[in-house]
Amino acid sequence: MTVHNESAAASRATGTGEPMAGLRASLLRTAGFASLFVLMEVLSRVPFTQSTDLYSLWPSVGVAVMWFVAQLRSPARWIDPMVLVAALVGINLAAGQTVAVAVVCTLLAPFQVGVYMRLLALAHPQRLGVVGRARLRRPADLWPQLAAAVGAATAGAVVGFPALWAVTGTFQWGQAGTVLISTATSMLICEAMTRHVAAVLTGLRARHGTLRAAWRQAVREVPGVRIGEYLAVIGCSAAAYGVMFALPGISMVFPLLALTVWAAVRLSTTYVLMFSAAVTLAAGAVTLYQSGPFATLGSAQAAVLIAHVYAAMSTLIGLTLALIRDERATLTTALTAEKEQASRQAQLMNAIVDSMSDGLGVHDRDGRLIMHNPATVTLLGRIRSPEAVDPIAFYGLCNLDGTPMNEHDLPWDRVTADGQPHVADMLVRNPDLPHDRILRSTAAPLVGPDGYMDRVVSLLRDVTAETRHRDALASFAGVVAHDLLNPLTTIEGWTETADDALADIPEHPAVATAHGGLVRVKRAAVRMRGLVNDLLAYTTTRDAALTPAVIDLNQMVTDIADARVDTAIAAGTPVPAITAADLHPMNADPVLTRQLLDNLVSNAVKYTAADVTPHITISSARVDDTVAVTIADNGIGIPAGQHDAVFDTFHRAHRGQAYSGTGLGLSICKRTVERHGGTITASGNPGGGTRFTFTLPAAA
Repeated sequence: MTVHNESAAASRATGTGEPMAGLRASLLRTAGFASLFVLMEVLSRVPFTQSTDLYSLWPSVGVAVMWFVAQLRSPARWIDPMVLVAALVGINLAAGQTVAVAVVCTLLAPFQVGVYMRLLALAHPQRLGVVGRARLRRPADLWPQLAAAVGAATAGAVVGFPALWAVTGTFQWGQAGTVLISTATSMLICEAMTRHVAAVLTGLRARHGTLRAAWRQAVREVPGVRIGEYLAVIGCSAAAYGVMFALPGISMVFPLLALTVWAAVRLSTTYVLMFSAAVTLAAGAVTLYQSGPFATLGSAQAAVLIAHVYAAMSTLIGLTLALIRDERATLTTALTAEKEQASRQAQLMNAIVDSMSDGLGVHDRDGRLIMHNPATVTLLGRIRSPEAVDPIAFYGLCNLDGTPMNEHDLPWDRVTADGQPHVADMLVRNPDLPHDRILRSTAAPLVGPDGYMDRVVSLLRDVTAETRHRDALASFAGVVAHDLLNPLTTIEGWTETADDALADIPEHPAVATAHGGLVRVKRAAVRMRGLVNDLLAYTTTRDAALTPAVIDLNQMVTDIADARVDTAIAAGTPVPAITAADLHPMNADPVLTRQLLDNLVSNAVKYTAADVTPHITISSARVDDTVAVTIADNGIGIPAGQHDAVFDTFHRAHRGQAYSGTGLGLSICKRTVERHGGTITASGNPGGGTRFTFTLPAAA
């Protein structure tokens, strides 16, 4: 318990000490800024207290802005306005001003500071309250700050000079212009310098911990040439301004702006701000003490006005050039970083593409292979040279039956023609390959940012082993199915014979058991014959020669619908409602096309929920040289994600449910359609059920 109490006491002591330390630091800053403000007021007033009741320079307003910006997050910032008012009252009374003038001047300075900070907050809400981070970084940041400074100075002139005229009875336009320019310039420089210095110090502490460590690191890292350049600018500026301010004639002063340009182009923005502040104070101070080239222009007010015009020009030129340079450096750094990142990503992408086992290539609109990865050379055996005009002969591209491919059947040429992805299997046969290869080419359009397709990307995959394995399996299935028909016929025949023999025997439990066994044998034989027939049909659609003919699709659909209705009536199941629009004739193999339609209609009837009447709609549309046939039903549908898989061999979407099948029906449909050069797809029917769409050649 003792240790716990001591820790609590230490924690309370620490919690109390931190606010006290912050308060002490805040009061020290208040004292420092107040001293600087008083010093600037004294320096600007002393030369004129004997000749006029009005002062002609107000750089101290910039110090006030610096003061209040730095104290925005101070725990004792309520003290600052009180100290500012007290300092202004004391200075004005000490300068011999009347009480009325002192009151006006005392209220005017806080008013200008408040207007400036309000305008700056409206222009850049994020800048106030983040002194250590908000700084001028680009020319676009300068103009709102300049507008705020001009706006605050103008507001002060609009309010202050009528008030001073009312209490003094005098007004001087030259003095108004001087105060306006000097106030705006001092606020712009002092506020920007406060934020830049704070940002630099914050960054140094964050990177190095202490300013001493930062200084040591800078001494080690900053090149001697850069330090020499800083010293050269300081030395040349001091010498040039010292000489020029000692000579008469304004014409020799404005060329000194070249020093500002030098500093702005080569040195840091923080240094440019300090340089501008030094030029402003030097020009103003020399002119106020009636010395230097500006003092020869006649009246003191005119001299001070020209001096501050020069200082404002120097400040704006220096800051604008420095911020342009900073923005350019920032953009250059960002661009370099983006280029490096893009280069790394490109290298990574090249490494990924080069390491692929599949061939990846890009074709132009003429079908030429313009980009490829190493796997493409391995799969094709060679790469087409620019002189090789015919890619089919050069690569040895053939259909799977060994006949040369038609140029218009190449997947990338088909993509160029219709802008749609295409997939095709092709046999590649050329002397540079150790053996024939079967490649599956997947081609897709490559669309640029402008929406224009000027290239085609193709992916080549070696499916030789897969295709040969599938063909071998299909051949084996066909042979086995054919060989099974004879014993299956024998089983069915002797089952019928046994069943007939049992019919003449009197009823007995053993006879009933025998009848039950024969029924199960019959059902198994029916399922076996269905599987054998499907295997034979699958083999037929793969191997049988096509004999295309013009097909009256309306008559074929009517025959299939009548057969399905008769089957339903005989089985006592709901009679399907099959409707067909006026269907387009097509040019295809009649036997395979009938089998295709019968399979799809049979599936639509079979995969309908119990006690639901199947509704099947068949429609067609002419698409170029093909007829697209759509068969829509109201069945149980296909589970999500399986609309492509249902066409795979032996795939069953509703496995384990009360829907028998071998999983070969849709594979047979796909094989039939593909052998005719068409496509078949499955999708959900908006009204419930499934929608199959296939394409076959249209009749001429």
